[in-house]
Amino acid sequence: MPLRVFVAGATGVVGRTLLPRLRERGHHVTALVRQDGRLEGGDLVDAVAVADIMDPRKLRQVVQDATPDVVVGQVTAFRHPDLDVALHRTSRLRETGTKNLVNAAVSAGAGRIITQSAATAYSPSGHDVLDEDAPLWTDAPGRWGEAVRAVAAMEEAVLTCPRIDGVALRYGALYGPRTWYAPGGVIHERVRGSALPLVGEGVGLTSFTHTEDAASAVIEVLTGGDPGAYNVVDNEPAESTEWLPAYARIVGGPTPVSLTLEQAKAQLDWLTVHQLTEQRGATNFRLRETLGWRPTWPSWREGFATLCGLWPG
Repeated sequence: MPLRVFVAGATGVVGRTLLPRLRERGHHVTALVRQDGRLEGGDLVDAVAVADIMDPRKLRQVVQDATPDVVVGQVTAFRHPDLDVALHRTSRLRETGTKNLVNAAVSAGAGRIITQSAATAYSPSGHDVLDEDAPLWTDAPGRWGEAVRAVAAMEEAVLTCPRIDGVALRYGALYGPRTWYAPGGVIHERVRGSALPLVGEGVGLTSFTHTEDAASAVIEVLTGGDPGAYNVVDNEPAESTEWLPAYARIVGGPTPVSLTLEQAKAQLDWLTVHQLTEQRGATNFRLRETLGWRPTWPSWREGFATLCGLWPG
């Protein structure tokens, strides 16, 4: 059954992948942009709404005008190359912007809201691979703590509002076209420049999510699944000692250098050390078992190779 879908973050890496999938299924799509003319491929949507998600009055107006059945939030600021700046801006968008979006969706009479969350926000304790009941690391230090607290506030706004069904999709490390792992992206350039080392025993786990799989999960939960949080990750969480050298080979970079933990703390930012040494992975079991969702890219190995033109797509 065709739905009226309002997409905030339509110009982001997930939004760009999501729009054609919505169109293929016959849904009526309104795309939110901050500035007119920002949306490439305008033929993929039925309407374009111009507003800033941080402007609650204007946002409420354009969402009401769209009369959506479902509101989808995929807004981040990770396009900015400086991670510290990107995290700070994304935190504000997630905490304040999402509350604005929930209020606008309720005001417009939408029945469901779906937002982008983060499987990287779990506390690095307990089991290596975590499910949705694991605690978020809200007392993490520095900018990362700010980011995780914003994720928690965003999910609270979405999942506890009694007037709308809320779904939080917790993505892993997003890769695909236009991401930091794509040619020319931040991670791609760091690895090619030998600026991302192995640290200690390299046991930090990363769960990856291709942007195509993030978009397919949105499609799955438009009408299916109970309200709540779902991890959207591939089937193969990988330690940094495994994925980083493999990625370096794929992109034609040098073998990553090895640093001790003490050397890494002296030379790298805190978040990079955390990701490489203690971050935990996530399981997609809940989404697989309740909705039958399966990742198109079950392993980051083929996904990275395809992204760099080394695997038949």
